[in-house]
Amino acid sequence: MVKILINSFKLRQDERIWDFTMFLILCILVISLPTSRAVVSITHGLLAANWLAGRDFKEKLQRFSANKPAVYLVSLFFVYIIGLLWTNDLAYGVSQVIKDKLPFLSLIFVVSSSRMIPVQRIYSLFILFSLSVLFATLIGFTIYVSGNFTDTRELSPFVLHVHLSMMIVLTIFLFPWVIKQLNVSRTGFYASILVSVWLFIFLFILSSLTGLLSLLGVGLFVLLRFVLRKPVFSRVALAGFVLLTGALVTFYVISQVSKPLSLPIDPDPASLHELTSEGNSYLHNFQDDMRENGHLVYIFISDDELRKAWNTRSNIDFDSLDEAGNEIRYTTYRYLSSRGLRKDKEGLSSLDEDEIRAIERGVVNYLHLDWPLLMVRLHQTLWEFQEYHRTSNPYGHSFTKRIEIWKATWVAFIQYPILGWGTGDVLHAIDFGLEKMNSTIEEHRLRHPHNQFLHVLVKMGIVGFVIIFGIIFMFIKSSGAVRFFPFNIFLIIIFISMLGNSPLDSQISLNFFLFFFLAFGISLKETAEYKED
Repeated sequence: MVKILINSFKLRQDERIWDFTMFLILCILVISLPTSRAVVSITHGLLAANWLAGRDFKEKLQRFSANKPAVYLVSLFFVYIIGLLWTNDLAYGVSQVIKDKLPFLSLIFVVSSSRMIPVQRIYSLFILFSLSVLFATLIGFTIYVSGNFTDTRELSPFVLHVHLSMMIVLTIFLFPWVIKQLNVSRTGFYASILVSVWLFIFLFILSSLTGLLSLLGVGLFVLLRFVLRKPVFSRVALAGFVLLTGALVTFYVISQVSKPLSLPIDPDPASLHELTSEGNSYLHNFQDDMRENGHLVYIFISDDELRKAWNTRSNIDFDSLDEAGNEIRYTTYRYLSSRGLRKDKEGLSSLDEDEIRAIERGVVNYLHLDWPLLMVRLHQTLWEFQEYHRTSNPYGHSFTKRIEIWKATWVAFIQYPILGWGTGDVLHAIDFGLEKMNSTIEEHRLRHPHNQFLHVLVKMGIVGFVIIFGIIFMFIKSSGAVRFFPFNIFLIIIFISMLGNSPLDSQISLNFFLFFFLAFGISLKETAEYKED
């Protein structure tokens, strides 16, 4: 593998310096995808400058116009440009097109109009990307081991954890595939499998729901693809075993996580008149029936007593914030309630030092100290949904805010269903939807639909939706990229990510999307030097 990489960086006898430089810039791009947003932006300027320096513009334009898949992809840029014609916030729309959509030109147009990149170099780009993803996970693991984090999102220090999780899922399958195509030694192939195993493990540590759902979708695809190549009996037996095992594991995890959410544990009415061991009265607020593990949070509260007890055991003041940015008073209320303890000196004295440190970090439930991170994340999501259903208030919870934004986006889409609000009015559209719903979300102008399909609908309406996804379909069909096994994996990852994110409207995910569409659908399109797997 090392020899192949070294050979890729050798200038060929008949190669122009501009073509070689373009390859070097693409190397920087793929290395930066999981590690640096800033460098990704810089590479587009370098690609454009190198393209201009290479001249031969007529030849380049002819090469581009003859490449149908490339023309399809670049035309998406102009769809967003057309969407500016009926937008009210033209300045914002132009800035978004320049900031987020220029990669259609600086990457797709530049590379597809240049001379074809040799297949060995495409594989080298895949290897560099995979090694960069590996590096990002190793850095994330050092943070995990140090314990110096309050949220698993922090285990992806360079890019959003959602984006890293998507790259991890792809690399799990891409890296061994590339090594196999290159006929590297058996030792090298086994090493790539070990890397994939590590990435699989880290994905669960990272606990990104988008990544885990992508892995599930890819797993079902791989299973279906595998069993269809086997005799009928083997297909049925293997598929049945895997699906049954998966269903049992899933049922067990969900039951363990959801059981504490469905336990209504109400106090003995006679106990409500009791005093604390210090002789203080309790405050009981039955108007708020928030629960932790079935126990009501806002009963048996002796605030002054708890404050004094807390401040003797912690350096973080009771009236300040925990490390997760929440009021430590309410974190303590929830944690004590999860243990079935009263919110007083005696209840706090029942906690050991590790639990005090956990509350300082923002841990709200004692179960989270023993559960794997995936179960913690799932429990938090289900609890947020339960609270949203109970109060209709999404405040303070990312998942329920997302649901509220989805609803508002749909309301806005219904207002202008044919052509949408225009490229620059997505924030105004969400404002409109939230106001129509009388939503309590604050600072919602900083939010986006977090669903690619809704994002396109509210921006471009039904017409734009059909055009944009029609163009993507035509690219896939004309490029023949589906003959490459990793590209099918990539499509599943992108589709699942579109359900909870907007990969075409975020810098890193758009570059991730475009690079692999470019690599499999354009750069490898004309070559016969590949092995179908």
